[in-house]
Amino acid sequence: MVPPPLRKQSGQAAVESAIILPLFVFLILGTLQLGLMHQARLLTKYAAYKAVRAGSLHNAKVEKMEAAALAVLLPILSARSGGANGAEYVRPVGSGQEFAQKWNELRNNKMQGVDLKYAEVTICGPSKEEISGSDEFDFDLPGNIEPSGWRQNHRTKLRIQVTLNYRLVIPFADWVIYQSARAREIPMMLRMGKVKSEEQDKVKRRKFGGAATGESPYESAAGKGVYIMPIRATYNMRMQSAIYLNSAPIPDKNACILPFSY
Repeated sequence: MVPPPLRKQSGQAAVESAIILPLFVFLILGTLQLGLMHQARLLTKYAAYKAVRAGSLHNAKVEKMEAAALAVLLPILSARSGGANGAEYVRPVGSGQEFAQKWNELRNNKMQGVDLKYAEVTICGPSKEEISGSDEFDFDLPGNIEPSGWRQNHRTKLRIQVTLNYRLVIPFADWVIYQSARAREIPMMLRMGKVKSEEQDKVKRRKFGGAATGESPYESAAGKGVYIMPIRATYNMRMQSAIYLNSAPIPDKNACILPFSY
């Protein structure tokens, strides 16, 4: 029979373990997840460069820019194994054959089961305010590149923002990081930023179009157990081809300024 003092110490150790163990597990898993997010941030910066280069050569076509960004981000994107019902994991890309196989699976740039793209490109400029006039804006006309002012010189540069919808892949850490960063139901002291309902609805109408549904694609994915964090990077480059206002989605104003509450 175990003496009473030993039974008390055993119970105390069990309580301490129950308190410390989840924090210790999150410390390990969270460190892994944050390291992967840092890698994704660096790749997103490079993807923004490749995307704007493709856009400068192909008349600012978004589909060309998104394909260039997707090719750079391919090694860190998750894909399903064994068909549509298989497990989803990050398949490495270590050879040309592996790249081609993964590219064929993800080239449509649509996340499986989620209404989001892997890589989204938004044109920040030039805006219609800067290049209004004819349907074609030629980058090398003397009147367009004359450095008579900051705006005149800047309007020949393509400025874009690449958004990587990065899926958090480390279990437990994905839920904690997502809830801390984006969820609305947890206390304010644990959140990074405040989202007012009316501000959120206005942002959703501008970002996703139409009336606000009360739930963003990120919240909808989180309800399915898929936690996604948007990682953004911007880049600009002087145009090497003409911009056709009828075919390129040139914004009326800078569409890349997002409020912190989004």
